[in-house]
Amino acid sequence: MAYIIEYKQEDCIGAGECEALSKDFWKLNNKGKAELKGAVRNPSTGKYELLISDEEYERQQQVAGSCPVGCICIKKK
Repeated sequence: MAYIIEYKQEDCIGAGECEALSKDFWKLNNKGKAELKGAVRNPSTGKYELLISDEEYERQQQVAGSCPVGCICIKKK
């Protein structure tokens, strides 16, 4: 089964927990906001989205749970 990370960058406070847990997917930019590498912005929701595999699900679920403002969520595709 595939999953989608949905990330609302405008709500990000730059805590950096996502990058600390998953540097291959997340990085803080020069504006202090996290970026989800390879994600595409959905114009209808304003959220950044990235398809991930089953193998990556648990780690990205940890990332989502570590976000202090809850701007990262994982959904089934």
